[in-house]
Amino acid sequence: MTQSRRTIEQLLNQGTLPTEKADTAALLLDAYPSKRTWLQFFDKALLIVGGIALVLSLVFFIAYNWLYMGKMGKFALVEGALAITIALYVALSFRQRFAFIRQLLLLIASIITGSLLALFGQVYQTGADTWQLFFGWAVLILPWVIIARFPALWLLWLGLINTVTLFYIDTSLFFGIDYYYQDFWQFTLITVINVIAFYLWLICFEDKRDSGLSNLKTSNLKTSNLSLSDLSLSSVTADIAINSKSNSSTTLHTAAKSSLHWSTYVVGLLSTYTITYLTISTFFDNKNILLFLVAVSLWLGWCVFMHWRFRKRTTDLLMLTYLSGSVIAVVVFILGKALLSDFDAGGFLLLGLVLIGMSSYAVVWLRKVARLKNENNLPHTTVKGEQL
Repeated sequence: MTQSRRTIEQLLNQGTLPTEKADTAALLLDAYPSKRTWLQFFDKALLIVGGIALVLSLVFFIAYNWLYMGKMGKFALVEGALAITIALYVALSFRQRFAFIRQLLLLIASIITGSLLALFGQVYQTGADTWQLFFGWAVLILPWVIIARFPALWLLWLGLINTVTLFYIDTSLFFGIDYYYQDFWQFTLITVINVIAFYLWLICFEDKRDSGLSNLKTSNLKTSNLSLSDLSLSSVTADIAINSKSNSSTTLHTAAKSSLHWSTYVVGLLSTYTITYLTISTFFDNKNILLFLVAVSLWLGWCVFMHWRFRKRTTDLLMLTYLSGSVIAVVVFILGKALLSDFDAGGFLLLGLVLIGMSSYAVVWLRKVARLKNENNLPHTTVKGEQL
């Protein structure tokens, strides 16, 4: 449910907003997607799907006709597609039009670049390590990633960096570390990379917040001649519009609604998975207690940061859901190893009860956080000197 709909619902429950005015309020506050919003969504979605489909069709066409095409034909097809894509980007850049299409063209060009490198390695059998392919791919598309400022392209680049790290440590002794501990330090490095990327994502998109109801200040609507039943929708919406622009120091601070970019949630999920997996896998490996303490320290630091950033500073239920899921997973796996060493039925029962209890508590806590968030974001009204 969107913030606008929550606000309307609470105004209805408080009796501040007459029932017959609810539909009008929904239209004024954009509680439901408009026709224009749907058209914009489908326009962008179909452009992305179509662009990726074109690139994949190129790859599959070459793969299907591999035996019937010569080297020059394969390279000409891929390089020609890359040249056409860059030419279209340059043409649109000179005209300063279709910014989203320009970003999409750079994304397509980046994917074609990876296909070209893979084709080169397959045709000439260079014998290079796998990580070198992805490293060269990441280096070559870096200027386009910076120019485009396109979150999807940054996600592609982050994926390449993770892949490079994964394959590089598999093929070499990383900083002379004993091979016995390679797996731990490999995933530790990947975890650190993703946590840093998550933090940088938060910094870059911190100001990407809705400018509507999420920035509302607590308002005091003072009316001397109106009763609660006479309070109309126009006065409520006018008060919202006026107080959303007010910078008066007398207004109380409300917790701002977190409106993070979708890519931030993707990176947040990636960092959650990596740090949770690192903690669990280190506990089960039994290689060194110090390694487990390092993993647990990283995980606890991440948990503290997530709680501070998305509960104390702002409120974001999806990020708090990530945190809850990570805590549940780590606790259940640790207890599972202790309780299920002999595959005892009682251990399974106890572990199931723990899982149910922790999941139930997490749901209750998240619902409480959501309710407090809605109450803080709702404008308070004062009618005849009485605050509601």
